[in-house]
Amino acid sequence: MPGPKNVLVDIWLLSCVSTALVAEELAEHPLSVDEFALYGLISDLGPVTATQLSQWTGTSATTLSAMLRRCQARGELARTPNAADRRSVFVELTDQGRAVYRAALPALARALERLQRDEPPAEEARYVLQQVDGAVRDALGLPARPYRVEAPGFAADDAETPLTPAQAAEVRAFAAWIRHRDATGG
Repeated sequence: MPGPKNVLVDIWLLSCVSTALVAEELAEHPLSVDEFALYGLISDLGPVTATQLSQWTGTSATTLSAMLRRCQARGELARTPNAADRRSVFVELTDQGRAVYRAALPALARALERLQRDEPPAEEARYVLQQVDGAVRDALGLPARPYRVEAPGFAADDAETPLTPAQAAEVRAFAAWIRHRDATGG
């Protein structure tokens, strides 16, 4: 078997298999995986502009526009004028869109249950993925993601000065050593 590829191939593979996992659970629902994720962003952060959605997801404006049109045609999304910028509109879920999204949420819960493992802990993996996400966004010139995952084991109010990623890694390594020490009676 050949050796490992590169981080971008790793990300692509992860994207493919995670999409397949969620799609398997969403099979009985009318939303595609992309629509479900988009509805989640709109539900949590909306109303939002199509430009914001395009920047957050890295999806081209034409691809996103086609997706939004399909969802609007089904009566699940509404567009309202943006008073601050007449060239843009806000996108938000309709009552029907919220109902469709809520009905699909148990599918995501099932996918997450199937994913749960002890190694690596989910919060550590999410934090590392967030760091990679930031690097990719920097390379593309995209703004930061619309939400942040706190460094593992630390809440935002744990310290006045947040730990750097290197410091957080050092703390995780020390915590792993303590767990090992205590498990072996050393």
